[in-house]
Amino acid sequence: MSGQVIDRIDLTDEPGSIVLYDWMAEEVKDGRNLMRVDAEGNILWKASTPTTGMQDCFTDMQWDGKTLTANTWSCYRVSIGLQDGQITVLEFTK
Repeated sequence: MSGQVIDRIDLTDEPGSIVLYDWMAEEVKDGRNLMRVDAEGNILWKASTPTTGMQDCFTDMQWDGKTLTANTWSCYRVSIGLQDGQITVLEFTK
């Protein structure tokens, strides 16, 4: 991907990284700007935002060594499964 990286978390217990790209990058105009990549940079998954209809995107992410959480433009805080990128916990924060 050629888009600008906003944040990157290199995983310690598993190969690869979690990468948050600038939501303005052409490759992530669908809002799926949070993804896991392997050690070679191949995309393993792209997380989907919890909203449909209006465009949403991820704005930041946190990793505490066990749980990946991220915030979205539309005021959701989500937990995301590290293996598949699926939302496991959803909280509206506005």
